[in-house]
Amino acid sequence: ADIAFDHKGRLLVLEIFANGLLSGDPTGALIRVERDGSRTELARDGLVTPTGLAVDRDGTIYISNKGTMVGQGEVLRLRVSH
Repeated sequence: ADIAFDHKGRLLVLEIFANGLLSGDPTGALIRVERDGSRTELARDGLVTPTGLAVDRDGTIYISNKGTMVGQGEVLRLRVSH
């Protein structure tokens, strides 16, 4: 679970367990929160216990995926249309 801001100043929220910690489902999610409070899910497919988030100057989003799985961790690159 992590937060960051995109190049437009919108909040990005990375959920380690999108369906809740006790669900047993390791699927995570990346949510963008607009200035008016509305939310858009940017990614869910392929996110498995994601633990970290970074945003490059050009808007590219990097997510550390499988952060709780020893020896299986990976960094994903996500490009979101603006």
